[in-house]
Amino acid sequence: MISFPHFRVSGSAFERGKQLGQLAKQQIVHNIETYKALFLEMAQVKWEAARAHSVQYIPWIERYDVEILEEIKGISEGAEQDLLDLIVLNARSEIITNLAGVDIPSDGCTSMAAVPEMTKSKEMLLGQNWDWNNRVKPGMIVLEINQAPRPTILMVTEAGIVGKIGMNSEGVGVCLNFLGTSEREIGVPIHVVLRGILNSKTLPQAVGQVARLTRGTSANYLIAHKEGEALNVETTPTNYDVLYPNKGWLVHANHFIGPRKVMIQDTARIVSPDTHLRQGRASKQLGSYGKGIDAKAFKRIFRDHGGSPDGICRHGEVLAPDLGRPLISSTVFSIIMNMSQGTFELAVGQPCKTPYKIYGFTLEE
Repeated sequence: MISFPHFRVSGSAFERGKQLGQLAKQQIVHNIETYKALFLEMAQVKWEAARAHSVQYIPWIERYDVEILEEIKGISEGAEQDLLDLIVLNARSEIITNLAGVDIPSDGCTSMAAVPEMTKSKEMLLGQNWDWNNRVKPGMIVLEINQAPRPTILMVTEAGIVGKIGMNSEGVGVCLNFLGTSEREIGVPIHVVLRGILNSKTLPQAVGQVARLTRGTSANYLIAHKEGEALNVETTPTNYDVLYPNKGWLVHANHFIGPRKVMIQDTARIVSPDTHLRQGRASKQLGSYGKGIDAKAFKRIFRDHGGSPDGICRHGEVLAPDLGRPLISSTVFSIIMNMSQGTFELAVGQPCKTPYKIYGFTLEE
């Protein structure tokens, strides 16, 4: 079965960072080299310019959580890569957004959550397809972090990036959708915010981790807890909206859907027009299950090709720039988290072709 490398680290912030840097050096170097190329191709941004710009994010990361910055420093030492290269990786979304000069499509995704009242086995389900440039795939890892007394984290991430999509031992899980606005700010990188969410023990604490400081760019955080609740937090750098699953489920793609959308210049929906159909099809299909939603239902939706090549399950085909979105975007992985059981199923690449593999916590807290 195809799988991403699985690493486990523990100890102090610097120690676990250094362990990861040593274990995943190959993947970290791959990611640095890949983003050097992607920055140039997508936005004509040279790596030295990205490194120079990244310096502004260091005090924001430190202010947000000094342990996270220490972990990044440890990764830098362990992987024998310059610290600024690791800061660029962790602020990659912000840097390309701010330096491109034009609106650039970033990670496109379709995320879903279903609360126990609507699921067949009365379990809290959360998942997504994470779509991005396929060249990042060799740099992906499954990472388990024992950081007692904070929660143990189990996530899928790009090696060297401290926060991504996953869950923790307290029952908090998070999915990510990139959003776009005309607002430009220097603030906390969204991948650092994701780590803040995964450091949380409760849903209110997780929302606080999103809201407490200016963010470096716009994003959507779909957050769930094993107690059976979910919240969708849509953010711009300086504002946010929280959606509650009144129907017992939530779906989110790459455009704003909350009440504040009328006050936002939504740029992602223009460069990613497929977001509307993905939102609609996933919502229609998830809603059709009534109170019988299960992991199989999530898998069927994540394998959906409606609107191909820009469907929920994406294979990297691209239309001509004058006929549709010019970005080559593939489903890099598909994940379904069972928050009630504390496990997730992961399919590498397109879930229509790859079986899901189950992961759970293994490290002692």
